[in-house]
Amino acid sequence: NRWPVELKSVTINWESDSGESGQTTIPLTQMVNQLWFHLPLVLPDKIQRPAQISILPTLNFILRGKAKRVTVDNYFGLTKKPLQTFLANESLPTQPGWICGDVHLHTHLTSDQVEFGAPVEMTRHGATVMGLDFVATTDHSYDLDDYPTNYLKNDPALEKWHESRVQMRKLNQNQPEGCQLIPSEEITIRNHGGHNVHLLHYNDPKFFPGSGDGAERWLNTESEHDLASVLSERSTSTISVAAHPQYRVPFLHKLLIDRDEWSLEDLLGDGLNGAQVLSGTPESADFSRSRAVWIAALLKGKKLAIYGGSDAHGNFNVFRQVKMPMINLFQMDDQILGQARTIIASNSTQMMDMMDAMAKRRTAATTAPVGDITLTLPTGEVVEIGDEAICNSGDNITLNISGKSTTEFGPLIKIELYQGVFESQREEVIWESGSNKFELQESVRTEVTSAGYFRLEIKTPGNNRWPGIYLSTPIWVNLKP
Repeated sequence: NRWPVELKSVTINWESDSGESGQTTIPLTQMVNQLWFHLPLVLPDKIQRPAQISILPTLNFILRGKAKRVTVDNYFGLTKKPLQTFLANESLPTQPGWICGDVHLHTHLTSDQVEFGAPVEMTRHGATVMGLDFVATTDHSYDLDDYPTNYLKNDPALEKWHESRVQMRKLNQNQPEGCQLIPSEEITIRNHGGHNVHLLHYNDPKFFPGSGDGAERWLNTESEHDLASVLSERSTSTISVAAHPQYRVPFLHKLLIDRDEWSLEDLLGDGLNGAQVLSGTPESADFSRSRAVWIAALLKGKKLAIYGGSDAHGNFNVFRQVKMPMINLFQMDDQILGQARTIIASNSTQMMDMMDAMAKRRTAATTAPVGDITLTLPTGEVVEIGDEAICNSGDNITLNISGKSTTEFGPLIKIELYQGVFESQREEVIWESGSNKFELQESVRTEVTSAGYFRLEIKTPGNNRWPGIYLSTPIWVNLKP
């Protein structure tokens, strides 16, 4: 650590897609001599909105008596491309009674040999500015049990775990108008094959160790828990979700720390609340594989809510990560804070309201548009996402569909209503539309002849970095005896 560092100024050059450009210099008189120092900077709001802008920041500082300059970042070997952001003149797409957030991200509490996130306060600030209502701090179980100043040594007193829970609770209480923090954990557990997979575990005051893939015990890669043991020991008002079920694990991770993916058998485990099907861009083949295994579980009758999250490790704008330890890094436009989001049917960000909605499976995943689907029975009863409708064979039901996007993400180019049938183990599109509008409301009548489910998907062009997609948790249908 190269301390102390004297910060002198930040010069920010920007250019919008309309041709506007400018430069702002912010003088600083700041001596930095601590780990995780952070300082938010605010640009003068002179740019016409909406606008896609490129930002090239340069930090001037003094280190060991010598003047230094860093543009974008000080990571060796990476291209210093301008940062990209969209200045919106409207909020993220929303539906009444729904809130949105990122349910998989890492803060500075994830800190080890190859990765680290950003401080909790800065993560919350970035999420608030983006327009997120909540974020879940899913830091690794094998990092949360370390000493705060030594990521290679475990702390029996769990100081990092306990202090972070207190910090998040205070931030939520003292700043209730901002993005709310869900204290969480990404637990490494054993799957059916005995290999390491990750479980997103929300709002549990109890710490669960999971050290199998923490690279702290070489040649000993067995984790302390499997899914059943976590679910049997978890606290009330806690939700547990499979993390990125079929996102491919790098070969070296498989070889050295025994990481694996969630199989269909794993997803069928009793008590699992959902699956984080969407992790970053929907262009990824791994997303398609995760979507497929989730659908396979649904067709087996498993009631799994869908979730979306970024898995960002301090990536507010660009993904940067170690490629080969001690050798090189790489970067990409993926797994960025708020890129993939979960939408929850809750009227508030009170913790118990959010946990209750998640327990009832009232969720959807998105990178851009939002939607909703309800089912109206012949009696007039309305059934919502996550619920089960009990029907007679031959009942005529109405599926009420809505969708919404904004200019940032483009119009609704494809809306698809899927029906899954348990008996045939098949899912098919029973209604679709390409409205090219920014809002849609439709009613679709159909006859119920078998048990299964209905779910909604919506696509938009997205922004200039990744396409837009929305996927709802199903409404399940069962037949009266």
